Amino acid sequence: MYAYVAPSLVSAILGAQLVLSLALLKGEICPGQRGRFHRAYWVLVFAWVILVPSSFLATIPFLFLGLFAFRSKTGKTRHSGPIPLLHVANLTACVAWLIITASQGWMVAVFGLLQIVLLGASAGHGLLVRAKSRLQAFDNLLPLASVLALMATVLLVAVAASLTTFTTLNINALFAGVGLGLLGIAASIWHLLKNTKPAWWRLMIGFGFLFAASVSLNTIVMG
Repeated sequence: MYAYVAPSLVSAILGAQLVLSLALLKGEICPGQRGRFHRAYWVLVFAWVILVPSSFLATIPFLFLGLFAFRSKTGKTRHSGPIPLLHVANLTACVAWLIITASQGWMVAVFGLLQIVLLGASAGHGLLVRAKSRLQAFDNLLPLASVLALMATVLLVAVAASLTTFTTLNINALFAGVGLGLLGIAASIWHLLKNTKPAWWRLMIGFGFLFAASVSLNTIVMG
């Protein structure tokens, strides 16, 4: 079971890490927001630990991201401080993602690219809202990115299924994945439909559904 979880987990962590980094480095944020963003990184630091059994390389982004989060407790770090550590952490995270997914085959790696968008946008959005981000553009664009990624994911899974023997187990996994994915998308875009502020707990519930959907669809892609 862990073999099906690892590709989705590493894609979610990398995607969320890139979303936070983009908001931190390019967003118009105040020092107070910056401090809350730094604390959000600790969630990802501990998430990398879960991946160590899958690949020892996960310890490298864990160490660099942890060092960045630790040294970011004081001072402004948008244009100075340990920003180079953040870049190294992102680079090593990309390498770890590539090794973990590519070791499962090229189809899993392609599927992982979509999961970076699907799961990363969802998890990253939840972390930003939890950090009380006032970057409204992210509130609008990240859910839409998840919608497009889910559509592409289902299409890719359909192609992968056509290349293998379609069993009852695969049919169940496909229906479960699509159903869970739609629930996750509904939770992710709820604030857009109701024209309200996004709630972090609803976004994380949506992420949970999307993550479960990805794991279910992994069983088809990985054969």
